[in-house]
Amino acid sequence: MRMIRTFAATALLTALAGCADPPRDPAQTTERVRDSGIVRLGVIAGAPPDARADAAVASVARALGARVERREDHTEELLEALELGELDLVYGHFSDASPWATRVHFGDPPGWGRKAGATETAPRFAFRNGENGWIMRLERAGGAQ
Repeated sequence: MRMIRTFAATALLTALAGCADPPRDPAQTTERVRDSGIVRLGVIAGAPPDARADAAVASVARALGARVERREDHTEELLEALELGELDLVYGHFSDASPWATRVHFGDPPGWGRKAGATETAPRFAFRNGENGWIMRLERAGGAQ
């Protein structure tokens, strides 16, 4: 009986330890924003504005003591700058069928409460791949599920 309790306690502690680590940003996007005081936001030229996306960026910037610096340009230029770490996120209307889907992460549409279909173009953010803490922070602020 004691062996079973010891095993159960060990299993529980192991499971809790795995949950304790927050999502990480290998390229340290969240830390860079906090330290610099600037969220570098790319906006695809001609993309219709989205109040939920704007509110999400403003909320995250405020929480990190930062201001938003916007750069408007064409899709290719902005997504390349994002991939190179020159931007923190890009707002536009994207589909998961985009050739860029293997090079950047397209988040869930803010406020939709569902994922967009694979070929459905939706208003959302693009993030650098692997910046999971940063992605989660923005998606929570935007009400994405």
